[in-house]
Amino acid sequence: MKILLVNVDSRWNMAIRKMFNYFKKQANDVEVIDLGFSGYPHKRTKTINGAEYDKVFVSNIFDINKDRVTVVNCADVVFGGIGSNNPHLQLPEEIEKTEPFYFPDEDTSYGFITRGCIRKCWFCKVPKYEGSLKEYNTIESVVKHKKVKFLDNNILAYPDHMKVFQWCLEHPEIKVEFNQGLDFRLVNDENLEALSKLNYMGEYIFAFDEPKYQPLLEKKIVLMKKWIDKPWKLKFYIYYHPSMDLRQLFERVEWCRNHECLPYVMRDIACWDCEIKSFLIDYTSYCNQPAFFKKMSFEQFLEKRHKNQERIQSSLKVYEEGWR
Repeated sequence: MKILLVNVDSRWNMAIRKMFNYFKKQANDVEVIDLGFSGYPHKRTKTINGAEYDKVFVSNIFDINKDRVTVVNCADVVFGGIGSNNPHLQLPEEIEKTEPFYFPDEDTSYGFITRGCIRKCWFCKVPKYEGSLKEYNTIESVVKHKKVKFLDNNILAYPDHMKVFQWCLEHPEIKVEFNQGLDFRLVNDENLEALSKLNYMGEYIFAFDEPKYQPLLEKKIVLMKKWIDKPWKLKFYIYYHPSMDLRQLFERVEWCRNHECLPYVMRDIACWDCEIKSFLIDYTSYCNQPAFFKKMSFEQFLEKRHKNQERIQSSLKVYEEGWR
């Protein structure tokens, strides 16, 4: 068969990569298209002429893109992914067990040791579509290069996470990153010491999504800094929804600054239709660019970013009022 695989909006689509290898091994003619759609509001759409294909698979992870791709002139089209109209569709077991395809020039492995999570954060899709945390793969099956980015949702909740860290320590030539965020509620001397000794890429990423956990974080940051004491080496994802108190967003960002940690503000998609949309674009751009965040105030950033004084004053007004 001639098969087309369409990756709508993922930087690295595991399902598409596995299907590519599986169908290739079945002696099919397989092509891949990466559309590169954004996960935030945009106006892009795509109509694909499937006349030359026997089967087309379309995969997307963001809800906003579920109706933006149309396939015509093909009788066998499958839409899947957690952001599609068929979010519960699972890969057949034989494809799920297939290793993902890598292009010859790629130098980084991606994969999961575990799937699911022990938490039930109200804004997160993982518990709904992946369920509770469970073992998924071996580390040897994931690592194919000298760099690896683990995609686990909560590796520290995995009972054998120290075995994963130990494997990495025994292979110091492998550069490592846990890029979906680490759970600060589960750190201790043992796992932090191991993390601090890894050949680690970039910052150690944690999540500070819920302001209610700040009292616990105040205690944990002392432990975290004990083992990872380089300034700005810790990064915290900070989730914001328009229904949340704006001051709580600012307080979490400033908490990061006071502890020489980097913030990364993650806006809910609802932010794109809220009254302070423009301000949030400015503030997020400031917080998420370390070169600016570490060296200048928000006001200085606005002066550098905009020539329009009306826009500058508008964002400053929201910022000042949000602190009250």
